[in-house]
Amino acid sequence: MNKNNDKWKKRFLSSSLPLEFEVPRLLTCKKFMVTYDYSFLRKAEVELKEFSVDIKGFLHFPINNNNEIEASLSVLIECKYRDVGKKWLFLPDTNVEISHQVLGNGIRNLGLFSKRNINASLIYNFERKIDFGLKGVELNISSGEVVEKDIKHGINQLKYALPYLIKDSIEHNIWGHFNDIVPDFIIPILVTTADLYTLKKDFKINDLKNIDSIEDIANKVPYLFAYSDIGPDFTEHHKQVFDNFYIEASITNNNLKELEKIQSKFLDPKFNFYNSPTKCCNELEQSDRTTLTRYYTHFLICSFDNLEIFIKEILKMIPKTIKN
Repeated sequence: MNKNNDKWKKRFLSSSLPLEFEVPRLLTCKKFMVTYDYSFLRKAEVELKEFSVDIKGFLHFPINNNNEIEASLSVLIECKYRDVGKKWLFLPDTNVEISHQVLGNGIRNLGLFSKRNINASLIYNFERKIDFGLKGVELNISSGEVVEKDIKHGINQLKYALPYLIKDSIEHNIWGHFNDIVPDFIIPILVTTADLYTLKKDFKINDLKNIDSIEDIANKVPYLFAYSDIGPDFTEHHKQVFDNFYIEASITNNNLKELEKIQSKFLDPKFNFYNSPTKCCNELEQSDRTTLTRYYTHFLICSFDNLEIFIKEILKMIPKTIKN
C-alpha cells in the first residue's frame, strides 16, 4: 500500500470530517433534521468572534406524524475522532453527602415554556442509570501520552453554544404562533471514537505498579455525563447572550403571560410550587450561579459505537414524559 495514501487517510480521519458524516447519517435515519456548524459568538481576547458546534439535530414527536406535534428535541453534537488505542478516562464523583450530579441537568427540559406538564421523574430515572464523571483525560496507550485539552475543548464548544440554543428555543415559543407551542428538550453531546472509562472508586496510586491494562483500574462505559464547572468567563458570556431578555419578554409578550397562567395550574401540592416561565426568563437574564449550574454543567460524552443505542433510548423516553 502506498504510504502517501496512508498519510492523507489518517489526516482525513483526524479532521473528524468522516465522523461528522456518519453521525448525521445516523440521526437522519432516526428522522432528525440535521444542519452543520451551529454558529455562536464568543469573546476571543477583546473581540467577539464566530465559532461553531459541528452538528445540530432537530426532531418532532410523534416521530412519524407531522400533523400533530407534541414535543421537540434538539441535540448539539461536537465530534472528536481518535485513533485506535486512545482511551478517555474520567474521574468519578467521590462526594458522599452532596454530589455534583443533579438529575435532570443533563437532558434540558424546557417544558415550562409550553402548554404541557412534563413528568420530570422519568428523566431523573433515565439519568440515574448513567455514569457520572468530574474530569477526563485522554490516554494514548501506544505513545504513553496523557492530555486533557481536547476533551475540555469539546465540552467548551458545546457549553458556549448552548445559551444561544436555549434562547432560540424559548423565543420560538414565546414569540411564535401560540397554537404551535410545544415543549422542547435539549441535549449537548460530545461524540468520540475513543473508548470511554470511569476510574474505579477504590483506585489507589500504588495499583499502577501491578496492572496490565486500563481495565484493571477502570470500568468501560458506553456513555456518561461529565461535569463542567461555571467560571467567570462563561458567566459574562451568558449575561451578554441574555442581555435584556426578561425585560423584553415580560413587558410585551402575550404568549409568556398565557403560558404563566397555564403552568400555574400545574402546582405541586406538596411544595406549593410550579415552574414559572416568567421567573425563568428573569433568572436566565440575571445569570446567577444556581441557574447556570442547572443548564450548563452536565454534558453527555458518548462513544460513537453506542450513539445509536443512546438515541434510541432517548426517543423512547421523551414522549412518555409529556402528560395529557
